[in-house]
Amino acid sequence: MKRIIVLLGILAVLVCALFLIFDLTNVRAPFSMQQQGDTISITTASLEENTDVYSMDAQYPQFGISSIDAQIQKAVEAAAQDIRSAPANPPDSAVEQNTLQGSFDKIYAGADYISVELALSEYTGGAHPSTDYVGMVFDRKTGSELTLNDALSLTGLTLAQLSVEATSDLQKQLGEEFQFPEGASADPQNFQSFVVDQKSVTFIFEQYQVAAYAAGVQYVSIPRLK
Repeated sequence: MKRIIVLLGILAVLVCALFLIFDLTNVRAPFSMQQQGDTISITTASLEENTDVYSMDAQYPQFGISSIDAQIQKAVEAAAQDIRSAPANPPDSAVEQNTLQGSFDKIYAGADYISVELALSEYTGGAHPSTDYVGMVFDRKTGSELTLNDALSLTGLTLAQLSVEATSDLQKQLGEEFQFPEGASADPQNFQSFVVDQKSVTFIFEQYQVAAYAAGVQYVSIPRLK
């Protein structure tokens, strides 16, 4: 009996480790970039900290526009503060330290908007890390962050129409894995995270929002009208 319990314990640790490796590998995917309009210099900033309790390694973009750069840095720093304040993992945890891993993707630097998706993966114990895919879009002239109302204006859709479009698209993408249709209902909270490029507005659906964790993050792109 003891041998079975030990084997089950080892198996649980291996499963947790595999989830962690899989999730962090996704976070570190190379970023893509679209650039339009005036030339802009994009640099990569890093937040790196390592203690006995936690380890952090997060990269994020800086566009050389102080008001925009500060807001992106603030989002990363908020995730870092979560890790700093989290209790230490117990001795029998699959991973000794709490961790934060961060990367970015889907950069658009247009004459109209600056847009980026941040992927911030936190692990503080449990079966697998939790990754937030944060869409941030800024008006290049004012430095202000776009709201859902701004995104709807770009697409020409109402929230109810967006919900219908997103639900139809997700059903095609996921099939039977589309388990949580309420995650695409006409609730403003369901569409708060988005990015833009020259042709479209892409809404981000987090893990567990419309499907199980294994299905990953989902994206629905709507054409821009302006």
